[in-house]
Amino acid sequence: MAHNKRRTTTRPPPSTTHDTGLVPLSCPDCFGVLHFEREGHHDHLLYRCQVGHRYSVGSLIQAKEAQLERTLWSASLLLKQMAFAYEDLSSEMKHANRTDRSRVRQRMNEVRKHSLAIQAMIEAAHAVE
Repeated sequence: MAHNKRRTTTRPPPSTTHDTGLVPLSCPDCFGVLHFEREGHHDHLLYRCQVGHRYSVGSLIQAKEAQLERTLWSASLLLKQMAFAYEDLSSEMKHANRTDRSRVRQRMNEVRKHSLAIQAMIEAAHAVE
């Protein structure tokens, strides 16, 4: 009898809340639902999605860290683009009242600050190696 056959035990990871085998994590490659399974002689924890992507705990964390960094950079870029759009709007509001122009400038400054804050978060983050 081989000891490295895949098997699911009743020992779920702490993130599992039900006996379904589902975990509250999505696949970093396809965003599908992840199930846990145990494999090998030492019952190593693995995650598997609906289409068959498989991760150890370490490889899942690495993939999620990369996914987070991409998402944060995307959010930062979107905020920068919004600031440019608000700047254009502000320049087109020559005949608008002072209150409306002030609100646009305020929002433009907010999105710039948010973009910088997200960049600072990215630069300060250090994943566990």
